[in-house]
Amino acid sequence: MADKGSPPARRKVALALQGGGSHGAFTWGVLDRLLEEATIEVIGVTGTSAGAMNAVALADGLVRGGAKQARQGLRKFWTAIGDMNALASYFWPMSGETVAQLRLEKTLAYTAWDMVSRNLSPYDLNPSKLNPLRGPLADLIDFDGLRAQEAVQVMVCATNCLTARRRVFTNKDISVDAVLASACLPQLFPAVEIDGQPYWDGGYTGNPAIAPLLRKMPKCDLIIVRVDPINRKETPRSVTEIHDRVTEIAFNSTFWLELSALGAILKLVDEGHLDRTRFGRIFFHAIEASDVMEKLAHSSKLNSYQTFLEYLFDLGRQTADAWFASHGPAIGQKSTVDLQKLLPVET
Repeated sequence: MADKGSPPARRKVALALQGGGSHGAFTWGVLDRLLEEATIEVIGVTGTSAGAMNAVALADGLVRGGAKQARQGLRKFWTAIGDMNALASYFWPMSGETVAQLRLEKTLAYTAWDMVSRNLSPYDLNPSKLNPLRGPLADLIDFDGLRAQEAVQVMVCATNCLTARRRVFTNKDISVDAVLASACLPQLFPAVEIDGQPYWDGGYTGNPAIAPLLRKMPKCDLIIVRVDPINRKETPRSVTEIHDRVTEIAFNSTFWLELSALGAILKLVDEGHLDRTRFGRIFFHAIEASDVMEKLAHSSKLNSYQTFLEYLFDLGRQTADAWFASHGPAIGQKSTVDLQKLLPVET
């Protein structure tokens, strides 16, 4: 029996972090708020693209010095992204803009670049294979330390562009190149070669990959931080709207199929067809702000202007704060997302 004066047992959680370019700053805000919860212990994280960067920054901080260090590490990383301004200064004006304009408007410069990128590949535009994200990752994240520890399971997903299969990098082989591969949009960067194989963004095959993490998790809760909205209120009609929605669906279809498969397994367990004890007990949750995120122009995923990142950070913190107020007590007790609702309706 626990001592009455001892602190309550910490609730173990794993995290699934979606990608989405600079929209990953929303996830940064969610994580910052989550790390304030003293009764929560993060034991695993899976992420893709920007979610992979959040994942390694989070895990690196936790390994170095716990929640406080993780919050500091995440801020340092996103501040470094904002300080680059390489993309933001070209696609968006740097002064005289309101947050609303920063998140909703596209400039003529972006439109021109979009046209160029549809006719010239990254191998034409970037033959030296330079990636501005390599510096912050190499400078701020101790990948040797991540590979040497087992306290936090870290997984990032990338897509082999030859085989169309995903590769999930874990503690044993996590690296700068693995994270860059997970965030390698083929329209922007040449494929990242690892072990002689070329990799593109992991969003095509898992945004993020769920099953590999769950197989390593003991009894815990899985909190999914969603960046891309699922539903749209209006049919896309312009060329840009159609292209953006196709990309959005392509980057999330595998993720939803994976969750649907988990829902099917849970349904079989509930119906008594599978042994409940063999599948452990994992509760599922999701934190999102789709009503706001769906208003953001797809192009704003390339906007690394610090004002925009801080806006998304604040949105993430506020969203997580409201979620914990409503659903925090459910952690360790029950799911707040019903995966079985993802299954096809019976006819």
